[in-house]
Amino acid sequence: MNAIAADGGAAPPEPSEWTEGWRIVLACALASGTGIVLLFFSFSLFVLPMAKELGVTRGTIGTIQSLVISGALGAPVIGWLADRYGFRPVFTVCTVLVAAIELIMVQFVTTLTGLGIGIFLLGFVGMGTTALTTTRPVNAHFHLHRGKALGLVAAGVSITTILAPPPLQAVMEVYGWRGGIAALAALSMLVGIPVAQFLLPDRVAGPVVRVPDAASKTKPGFLKERHFWLLAIAGAFIGAATSGFVSQLSPMIQTEGLDVATGALALSAFALGQLTGRLGGGLLLDRFDPRLVAVTLILAPGSGFVLLLLTDQMPLAALLAAAMIGLVQGAELDINAYFVARRFGLAHYGSIYGALLGLGWIGNAAGIIGVGLLHDRFGSYDLAQMLALGGLAIGAALISGIRLPPLEPRTSH
Repeated sequence: MNAIAADGGAAPPEPSEWTEGWRIVLACALASGTGIVLLFFSFSLFVLPMAKELGVTRGTIGTIQSLVISGALGAPVIGWLADRYGFRPVFTVCTVLVAAIELIMVQFVTTLTGLGIGIFLLGFVGMGTTALTTTRPVNAHFHLHRGKALGLVAAGVSITTILAPPPLQAVMEVYGWRGGIAALAALSMLVGIPVAQFLLPDRVAGPVVRVPDAASKTKPGFLKERHFWLLAIAGAFIGAATSGFVSQLSPMIQTEGLDVATGALALSAFALGQLTGRLGGGLLLDRFDPRLVAVTLILAPGSGFVLLLLTDQMPLAALLAAAMIGLVQGAELDINAYFVARRFGLAHYGSIYGALLGLGWIGNAAGIIGVGLLHDRFGSYDLAQMLALGGLAIGAALISGIRLPPLEPRTSH
């Protein structure tokens, strides 16, 4: 029923959240898709070339990559800065710093120590180019279609990860791993910063149609809340179960008896699984019990690890397994951003999400180190895959214990 205007006539219909929201979603999708996460998801392409040049094992490179755990330090700081200054300035400064660090690595890194310093710095400042900042304007604008909007933003990373590996591999065949890093730096500067500056509206307003948020009065004492720790520990287990395989995906596929080209294609398959998880997860979060959606999307990818354990020298099975593993990596961003906004509100969104991501990076680092070292110790990825199945089960059980405040009926403002 239409509202009644002050003069007695029918009030004009409320504009859709998407009238202005499409620009916010597109800007944040392109910004996140060209940020530091693209390097993280394509890093397995760099493992063998770096290991060969530096004369170390793939497990050692995995250990060095785990220095992105510096994001655990950077996330709370950058989250606080985003709360204080907003998305655009924080994202822009962090993107410039990430590109500068990458170009310095290209020019000057010749030792394992130099590589480690570069990755540590990228992990710290790179958090400003991730969902920590890019989901904030989306959560501020959308309420009724929040899950769908978050899914579309997260799809930006998936789409670039689908498209980037084959040309990135081609660049690296000519210019080596340094050329690949330089290409990623150029992409973030030429795409990420312009869309954040010119496509995002000058002021991201609140949602046109506002759903009262029972969590909006949450105070900064979130570290004492049981639900925060359930979400954080679940994220650590899920990250440990999947992140190590992201960093070793191309070598892992080659261990299955397949070639380098199939390894690069597996990254695209992984990203396609991500895209499915992000878009599907976003739509489902708006329509069904978010906990049930989260548990389903966390457990389903376990079939990917089972496929890898049971098959060998089968390209289609390996690509399907990569896509299934990508499913949970895709859905995890939707789940975290949605649960934080709905459970805790937006007043301290950056600080809470930053702390959550920081703690989650501990699991990511454990997975990155563990998968490489287990391969070095046993000569295969089988044990790591079995442990990953257990980690997914624990993460799903913890998520199921989170209670979310109900969404109240739609009202105008």
